[in-house]
Amino acid sequence: MKVKVRGMKLFVFVLFFLFGGLSLGTSANAVDDAGEQTDDVFQLEPITVIATKTPKAPLDSPASVSVISEDEIQAFNSEHPFKPLFRIEGIYPRQYRGLADYWSRPMIRGNRALVMVDGLNWYDYGHYYNTGAIPMKDIERIEVVRGPFSALYGTLAQTGVINYITKIPYDMEAEGSFTYGEDNTQFYSARVAARPFAAPDDPESLSWAEKNLGDNFFFSMSFKYRTTDGYETNPTYKTLSAPVTGGLDSSIPVATNVDSDINPQTGDTRYIVGTQGDNWYEDYGAFLKTGYEFSDDSKVWYSFNISQFEYGWEGGKSYLTDDSGDLITSGDVYIQDGSDYYLTSLSDTTFTATAYQKESFVHTLHYDYSVPGKVDVNAIVGYNDKETQSHSVASAYTKVEDNDLIQADLSATFYMMDSRVLLTVGTQGVKETAEVTKYNLSSPSDSDSWASTQSQDSGESLTWGTFVQAEYTPVDFTTLYLGGRYDHWWATDTEYYDINGNHEVGEDTDDGQFSPKASVVCRLGENGVLRASYGESFTAPSLYYRIASYSYSIGGETTYAAGNPDLDPTTNKSWEVGTEWEFFDKHLRVKATYFQNEFEDLIVNASRNYVINGETVTIKRRTNAESADVDGIEAAIEAILPYNLKGGIHYTHHWSEYTQTEVNEAGWEVAEVPTDIFNFWIGYFTDFLDASVNLRYSDSVYDDCRVPRFLRLSSHVS
Repeated sequence: MKVKVRGMKLFVFVLFFLFGGLSLGTSANAVDDAGEQTDDVFQLEPITVIATKTPKAPLDSPASVSVISEDEIQAFNSEHPFKPLFRIEGIYPRQYRGLADYWSRPMIRGNRALVMVDGLNWYDYGHYYNTGAIPMKDIERIEVVRGPFSALYGTLAQTGVINYITKIPYDMEAEGSFTYGEDNTQFYSARVAARPFAAPDDPESLSWAEKNLGDNFFFSMSFKYRTTDGYETNPTYKTLSAPVTGGLDSSIPVATNVDSDINPQTGDTRYIVGTQGDNWYEDYGAFLKTGYEFSDDSKVWYSFNISQFEYGWEGGKSYLTDDSGDLITSGDVYIQDGSDYYLTSLSDTTFTATAYQKESFVHTLHYDYSVPGKVDVNAIVGYNDKETQSHSVASAYTKVEDNDLIQADLSATFYMMDSRVLLTVGTQGVKETAEVTKYNLSSPSDSDSWASTQSQDSGESLTWGTFVQAEYTPVDFTTLYLGGRYDHWWATDTEYYDINGNHEVGEDTDDGQFSPKASVVCRLGENGVLRASYGESFTAPSLYYRIASYSYSIGGETTYAAGNPDLDPTTNKSWEVGTEWEFFDKHLRVKATYFQNEFEDLIVNASRNYVINGETVTIKRRTNAESADVDGIEAAIEAILPYNLKGGIHYTHHWSEYTQTEVNEAGWEVAEVPTDIFNFWIGYFTDFLDASVNLRYSDSVYDDCRVPRFLRLSSHVS
């Protein structure tokens, strides 16, 4: 790995206490004048730029927008970035193993949403993002907009955008917490923030920093660490094709009363012979943000985020016993099922699973400049360096995935005709590289015993986009939006292994996509709006889909896959109509939206399944399906209640089906799109206590039939 874990932890602790001491030592005169939490705080209208890149209240936005406040984040378990998303409608957080699942991606309206932190793309080269890397203690709010937004954000903004926005401190802050739960789950966090050079009461004793920086300079620093021994998550399976004929070998033990179920991918009977053990997890992260405010409207800041996590399984064991009740742990064994006997074998690696380690280093430089009523300028430069290492004892390999992303954004909004016309123009460049190397191990249990290179995949992509958007308010109650963005991308230096294990060098390729969007917002009095929009969006094939060959084993089932450099982008044509109302002095908010999506060239896995030596082997290759339709309704009621209470009821219904597709039969429901999602929550918010209760229901999700319907009740107090 690039940096040893212990050394990184020591560096983070030293940096944390250095800055913590600075803030406490130089800001002894700082006082936190935060007022008492009152009902009035709930009524402050949030301002967001996510839907238009211009400041708007959610009610005036040309799309369905939700803003999750810091209080609500705290009330919904701030240590996990998905939990607060349960507070709003229309999101299905695709996740299988809680914290130990970095293959996370929130789904909105039938496709994954673009996830950003402070405007920087947070996805890796496979279009997944590491939830553990988001510095939740530093998140001020989460902004969510639904609908096609490639016209502003380019690739990946197919059906929505989620932006986690970090805090800018205005007072001295210091906090720490410790949480302990079942399975020896522990979570530690600490944060300090200040404007350390605010002038003291005595102007005669000003330091150089106090004279030149004053209270315009700010910084914050946070650290987190969490670990759990975990619990059993993956049974170990054996899929046995044909019973033994003739007599049995008396030297081979017979296992009876073996549980079985049906493999959802193949329909074959599989026998549960053991477990891979407890799914342990450990991660840590640190976040530093510092900047300078030139005025109330202009500032520059830099942030550095470091994150590292590991997870795997420990304590794998056999469930099989012989007639005497003795455990069968290795060697040949007969499995009895009624009058049939099946021969299989166990080894030292039967009850092991692939372990993972992932680390990331993210740098973000952000600049805002504004002349109120005339022009707003925003610039972002970000660098996201990610590395993943996976270790398979059973297959005796270590795989290292290096992935770097550089992003640069520049946009400006010009206010004309007494702000009745707003013209926003911008450009964005994103360069991404990936190299995936698989090493054979001389010692299967030692992840660092690299002996030789088994395979190496690599590639590079560059995307450049330019957009323009015009807002026109001809009369006070109507605003029209018209805009579009053209993106061009280049895929170069592609090397990969095909489905048969042959090394290939792909041809350089390029393509382009124009994404238009038009909207109208009509004010229906002071407290209601009617909005309608049409847009087109796209997702370019990820580097992972194009180059990455991979394999993994879980519970006696092995999957192999290879890249496909000939993929086309997925496109979407979408329209929606919605309404939103506020009643009782903004104490009650009601909204509803109907939408339709028409996806073309969806990228899905074409799979072939085999049974080899009692193990299910799946071979996958990405391919463009023909098309799919996802239509739906989203409805929400939210209320500010007496006694510092706030609550909401949300409902989402999808009609989805594949149409003219090669991989799935026409008429099948679209993968990862639940038919119904229902959510009820209520929260209590004060200066000293935040608490919430959340009831969530999701219908079955067709993702290899792995996620059945669920009804979950959760609560949190902080």
